[in-house]
Amino acid sequence: MEKKRGSLFTIRDAESAIITYTVLGLLYIIGVCLYELITGWNGILQTLRKLDAMSPTFNRTAIAFIIFKEGGDIMLRRFNEWRAEHAQSLEKAKEQGIEQGIEQGIEQGIEKGRAEAYQAIAAWNKRRLAAEAKGTPFNEPPPSQNGHQHK
Repeated sequence: MEKKRGSLFTIRDAESAIITYTVLGLLYIIGVCLYELITGWNGILQTLRKLDAMSPTFNRTAIAFIIFKEGGDIMLRRFNEWRAEHAQSLEKAKEQGIEQGIEQGIEQGIEKGRAEAYQAIAAWNKRRLAAEAKGTPFNEPPPSQNGHQHK
């Protein structure tokens, strides 16, 4: 069952955007006031007119900055979520692969053991038949009685 994702833009993102806009606004106001003080103070009305005239530029710049900042944050969060999900699925696949490898290894080991047992019995029988053909006594016990227990 797939987990439902929340909204891309959360309350935390909205709070961060508001705080960022407020900080940028204060810096803008302080900057304009300092500029007016340095270039020659013409009164508060002149400063307010300058703030008003430059506010559209400030708004566009601040909004673009916030979009890039929040967009980057959202992308990084989504990437980290994907990476965590991917790591879990990789771990699960790895565990399944190990289990499957163990099962296949056991099956291959049993097959190899059976083949070795068959070869040992065939070699023993070949020696027995050769001794019988020569007429010599053959006292060697079969491999299953010789300490090699095969099924």
